[in-house]
Amino acid sequence: MKKILASVSILLFTYTSNAQILSSKDSLQIQSIIDDWNKAWDVKDYVLAAKGYSEVAHFTNAFGDKRYGQKEIEALLKEVFALPFVMSGKSETTEHKYQILNNNHVIVHTAVIRKGQQMPDNTILPDRQTTHLRVFQRDKNKWEMVAHLISDARDKQSTKH
Repeated sequence: MKKILASVSILLFTYTSNAQILSSKDSLQIQSIIDDWNKAWDVKDYVLAAKGYSEVAHFTNAFGDKRYGQKEIEALLKEVFALPFVMSGKSETTEHKYQILNNNHVIVHTAVIRKGQQMPDNTILPDRQTTHLRVFQRDKNKWEMVAHLISDARDKQSTKH
């Protein structure tokens, strides 16, 4: 019993210690970058979407397009946001988890459902289940995204389009 209590105490201490690494100010800064991304898709503003990336950020979207640095990412998003079929539909965040690596690095896992997005021929895609894996790094007192990978999990039926 003492071993179990000791193990639980260690786990609670570890969890509590990790939970306290990220201040509410830091959490709000990181969440603000994610909120800007989400808002940008609603208002079709590629500059707002790219605002939170660092100059050395790595970005890969759900279709495998890769870009490096805020300027390249912004240029890609400008192209994407100009495609009406891509911009159709709405996104809904269904899960959001922080993984704190240390005082200067945080990973954020976000699950999103994209509803009503169209194909180039205007057929509507089944709901897309995407996952965003973002790595944030603190640079002095400012948080920036240094990596963003978007995955798209589709069932076999939805890949026949």
